[in-house]
Amino acid sequence: MLPEMTEEDRAAALARAGEARRIRAEIKQLLKTGSLRFTDVLERAEEDDLVAGTKIQAIIVSMPGMGKVATKRLMAEIGIADNRTLRGLGKNQRAELIVRFS
Repeated sequence: MLPEMTEEDRAAALARAGEARRIRAEIKQLLKTGSLRFTDVLERAEEDDLVAGTKIQAIIVSMPGMGKVATKRLMAEIGIADNRTLRGLGKNQRAELIVRFS
């Protein structure tokens, strides 16, 4: 059962969700233009829970030269599940992605 929320709680949750979407969209845009490196995103994910909760698939597809098909292929090759987030990457998966995007 869902907890009862006041209008103020609901408005605050809506604001937090909007902020999360804005931050994630900004990161993906910076990756796409090459203004942000993949390793920068990994470092930021260690400090910021919002970034850490971003799906790795969304990050990879935002990398220059990567489309949906290439992203799926790379994730399958490395053994990364479709629903994996930055926080959930294993040490070897992280290392392999760093090598690919360096």
